[in-house]
Amino acid sequence: MSESTSPAPAESVDAPGGVIEGLEARPAWAQLLIALSPLSVILAAYAVAQWLTAPISHGRIREGDANRLGAGLHVSGPAGADGALFGEVPTVWLQERLAGQGGHWYDALASVVYLSHYIVLPLVTAYVWFRLRDEFRAWIRAVLMLTVGAMTTYVLYPAAPPWLASDLGVVASVERLSASGWDHLGLGGVGSLLASTQAGSNPVAAMPSLHAAVPVLIAVFMWSVSRRRWRLVACAYAVAMALTLVYTGEHYVVDVAAGSLAALVAALAGRATTTTK
Repeated sequence: MSESTSPAPAESVDAPGGVIEGLEARPAWAQLLIALSPLSVILAAYAVAQWLTAPISHGRIREGDANRLGAGLHVSGPAGADGALFGEVPTVWLQERLAGQGGHWYDALASVVYLSHYIVLPLVTAYVWFRLRDEFRAWIRAVLMLTVGAMTTYVLYPAAPPWLASDLGVVASVERLSASGWDHLGLGGVGSLLASTQAGSNPVAAMPSLHAAVPVLIAVFMWSVSRRRWRLVACAYAVAMALTLVYTGEHYVVDVAAGSLAALVAALAGRATTTTK
């Protein structure tokens, strides 16, 4: 993937929080734990955001319901933005034409693409650590700026995704399809596990879409350090994720656009703040 694969010198390596002496002498598993440890900030930020949003997600949800900071739930706004841009809500348009009983091959593909979000970020983080060590600090800064910024927005601007807006009667019938494709692959257990996990997640963490943002962050950040074929793969993945999110009812196009813009800003800021240190 990279044009430069030389690790940092063995005697010392920059890492989050400072310089770790003799890091190259540590076993690979220990280095992997060090590489992934900053991602724990994401889990902590998500937990805080979910706690602050809890009053909205408990019991019957209605537009205008407030979280612990007094921020009201936005339902019609995002739906109206998509409708104004495209004449109708793209999720509704896509599901009316593509969704159906029994599922299709593209439902299976959509489910795989959607679930990959939880795997790709740690994989890329590990790759940057082991193969692009000089880029690691900038990468982690970009990831943390993106995710913490998104979690903050979820609290200040809680927004309903299309499937929830449909449940509330704001948009036409929309199903939440992100877990449905696993049945088509004969892996219904995976779909059931994902669905149960979604049931306990923050239902109003929609704007911006982190699912859309992470692939864009990868594509933008890796553009200058990857070969052409990997750039194309990264861009194709970002497009596939965007289409998946809109089709499955997880996000509006405006959510995806906001996530993509946030990723671009985070990638540029991550490099800028690193080079100025």
